[in-house]
Amino acid sequence: MNTVTNANFQPTLRRKLELHLSQHAKVRKQQRAISAESVDLIVFFGERTHDGRGGVRCIMTDKVVARLERTLGHTQRMSSLQGCYAVLSSEDERTVITVGHSYV
Repeated sequence: MNTVTNANFQPTLRRKLELHLSQHAKVRKQQRAISAESVDLIVFFGERTHDGRGGVRCIMTDKVVARLERTLGHTQRMSSLQGCYAVLSSEDERTVITVGHSYV
């Protein structure tokens, strides 16, 4: 019996769109213990809004995390993404300016 899992999930857009992390984003990612895979999930699935400073903010809201868990399955890693955000450059939306956790 073959079982299907999402263990090796790769977003389709990842093959087409490669993200570039600024030096600031690399430092913040390490300081805030956010993995590269988590940054990919945040950017590709997060709710997008303009941050008012020339960037696009991708945030993992409750609704987004619930939808992602229904698609990929519930894990502790998915739950930890709630409230995480990434800010992208509005010029190309491929450059990650910073990442972090929203405590609202």
